[in-house]
Amino acid sequence: MTVTRQHDGSTDEPDDLKEADLERALRLVPRGAAALAGLAVALIIVGWLLVYLLVFLPRGPVN
Repeated sequence: MTVTRQHDGSTDEPDDLKEADLERALRLVPRGAAALAGLAVALIIVGWLLVYLLVFLPRGPVN
């Protein structure tokens, strides 16, 4: 078997990942990314609401 070395130091050797392990990882990773993105959006919305309620509303209407 011929092993070629890539520019980043990795090789083309087959690793010991089983197909089931790979499928499980590919099923779980997008859920975590979606959860992280959802958390970030929720924090931004909560922050905006706090600024609106604690800064803009107490100042009153614009004349």
